[in-house]
Amino acid sequence: MANTIAGVNLAKVAMDSLPALADLFAPLNALTTDFSGDIKDSGASITTRIPTNVSSSDMTGGYQTGAQDVAMVAKTVTLDQFPGFTYGFSDLERSKSEVDLLRLFIEPALEAVGEAVFGYVWNLVTAANFASTEVITEANWDRSDIADVGATLTIAKAQKGGRSILMNPSYYASIVKTLNSAEFPGQTEGKAEAIAPRVAKFDLYETTLADANGENLAAFALQKNALIFAGRTLVADEMTAKAGVDVEIVMVPGLGLPVQFRKWYDPDGKLYYNMNVLFGASVAIGTAGHRITSA
Repeated sequence: MANTIAGVNLAKVAMDSLPALADLFAPLNALTTDFSGDIKDSGASITTRIPTNVSSSDMTGGYQTGAQDVAMVAKTVTLDQFPGFTYGFSDLERSKSEVDLLRLFIEPALEAVGEAVFGYVWNLVTAANFASTEVITEANWDRSDIADVGATLTIAKAQKGGRSILMNPSYYASIVKTLNSAEFPGQTEGKAEAIAPRVAKFDLYETTLADANGENLAAFALQKNALIFAGRTLVADEMTAKAGVDVEIVMVPGLGLPVQFRKWYDPDGKLYYNMNVLFGASVAIGTAGHRITSA
């Protein structure tokens, strides 16, 4: 079967999705991710490793004086999440009109799968998993608070690099509004595009999927080692090809998460497109995260 419909083949569908994928999954850059080595092996789970904190030694007696062992803590992530989206076009539908894949397939597929992926990760951000919590209302949430949150994580021995804050649109808007203060006079790109800059070593991410989690959650400040996210590409071998299934795999830019696209035809008269993600996520270091609640 020809891999084209309305002048668009599966490879082009996959490549056209890259900008949207990069934007949709951008908040996952805040987590510790592992898509190499162990990820490529078979199995229901993978083991990744995070470093422990170390301290300096006095070197005046020689480079080997006070030599220390370093440790890597093993963390297992179960690959038990497999969200996807399938859209079918009947022969009758394809005969009557051209199909706009960007509108009818790519956009809803990305949104549906993206919600499932981020929603699962966000649901790990609970008081039971991350005890460090404080109440800051939307009206009072500003850059000074972010600096204080940074101090809180530092006191908790969280590493200073790789820090981010995920927040809902209202709290993100509160930070954007601070750009209108006297400290930032005139028109700037940040003001024009509603982009909040890095603050106190934190990358800031806005997401509409950051719901309250039943705990009035509004934002989550974390160092990468607070959460671990891992993924693997679903198997596609000679049996898949023999069945007439066309497969394309893309890696989310900047993240490396594999997203698989599939296309096949059912003899009953329907052409199917699918996209899917196989992943898992878990809490790594509970003290490396700090929750901001609205009440």
